[in-house]
Amino acid sequence: MMTVLDCVPCLLRQAVEASRFLSADGALQEKIMHDMLHALYEADFSVPPPVLAQQMHRRMRAISGVDDPYRLIKDRFNAMALAMIDGLTEEINGSADPMVAAIKLAIAGNVIDCGAKTGLSEDDVTGLIHGSASEDLAGDIDNFLRAVESAENILYIADNAGEIVFDRPLLEKLGPERVTFAVRGFPVINDATMRDARAAGLDAIVKVIENGSDAPGTVLEECSDEFRRRFEEADLVIAKGQGNYETLCDVEKPVFFLFKVKCPIVADHTGFPVGTHAVIQSTQTASQGGTAAPSKQKTGPAVIRYTPIGFIRSEHKNPSETPIQPMYAKGCRGHAEILPEYAEGLEDLSGFSHIYILYHLHRAGPHRLLVKPFLDSAERGLFSTRHPFRPNPIGLSIVELLGVRGNTLDLDGLDILDGTPILDIKPYSARFDRIEATRNGWQDTVSDARAAEKGIRNYKKK
Repeated sequence: MMTVLDCVPCLLRQAVEASRFLSADGALQEKIMHDMLHALYEADFSVPPPVLAQQMHRRMRAISGVDDPYRLIKDRFNAMALAMIDGLTEEINGSADPMVAAIKLAIAGNVIDCGAKTGLSEDDVTGLIHGSASEDLAGDIDNFLRAVESAENILYIADNAGEIVFDRPLLEKLGPERVTFAVRGFPVINDATMRDARAAGLDAIVKVIENGSDAPGTVLEECSDEFRRRFEEADLVIAKGQGNYETLCDVEKPVFFLFKVKCPIVADHTGFPVGTHAVIQSTQTASQGGTAAPSKQKTGPAVIRYTPIGFIRSEHKNPSETPIQPMYAKGCRGHAEILPEYAEGLEDLSGFSHIYILYHLHRAGPHRLLVKPFLDSAERGLFSTRHPFRPNPIGLSIVELLGVRGNTLDLDGLDILDGTPILDIKPYSARFDRIEATRNGWQDTVSDARAAEKGIRNYKKK
């Protein structure tokens, strides 16, 4: 999951908050913020947000000399959770479905996230925890329960201090003898480390390991050999929290993510609104019946990598307010900014009135083989639609080319989000591409008026 512009305010908020934890010295706080702004200026937005957060927190720790600025907050939430857990465990064991109740509590505990919210109070947490039993779960709960039933080797990737205490009932229901519990290798924000796992008493219940990394997520290439080995050997991986989702949602190995959706970016990516308590299967998991095993019939490269040749600049910031299909985006103007190293390839393009843009759907969620397209309320096979939640999230739009200015293309009819990475550009040719007689499957049952109404969505022309 790539970083988008909307992530920047959250990263800056984290920096402001951390600078105040690090020191009361205003001059040092100012020095830290100047450095953070410079770091963001140079940031690579093609990486997941937790990678940028990792880089920023490393720099802050180096400037201040403080290794664990959130230590007092982590100790406070550990103590609060420990004071609550015995009563909550008793409630879970007396519930109609203790496993589901334990899952609900584990996800409710994910509210203890200083990376996502400033000024989180104990009252906030207490209210949400005690209300966890009444919270509905969204996503792939049935597949998760089936995967749990059949798993022999479970890797449980933890998220935050305090939260891990509320993971304890679920760990007990999973069967501690088959669970390895992984925490961060070094302090970052309020993420749990070995010190927190011991404070929570988890080392007396399950095998606890460190992942060897200081990222507020799981960046596999930075993790220890032991963690990567356990990750590969596990037949069920459970990952808690948004940071783990953002860093692991695109890996090939099947993963189940348990977390509270806390920001609009992740909401867009998952398809679940902010506030949802979600159980989500990764894109590599089978669409039916639990965890998928890698196919032995698979041939060809396991991974195909593409490099963006540029980025879209448009007025569209939120998917729900963006027209669907260029024909409903007439008047939506913007630009394609092509990277300088590819600018020479734009020569002769200005002679064409329209172009195809192929792009990476960087805010799409995990793929679904049955989806509800924007034109219809019935589920359709994914490949009979243009739904964005695809195994390979590639978008295609035909837009009007208004002009070419150096390495910038001026465009009309843009139905593409701002910041979208461009994979390729091709000219539209009426000679080759126009097809007079067609059939349009289920779409022929939808009237033009209905299509126009749905296609404009919530877009309000400024």
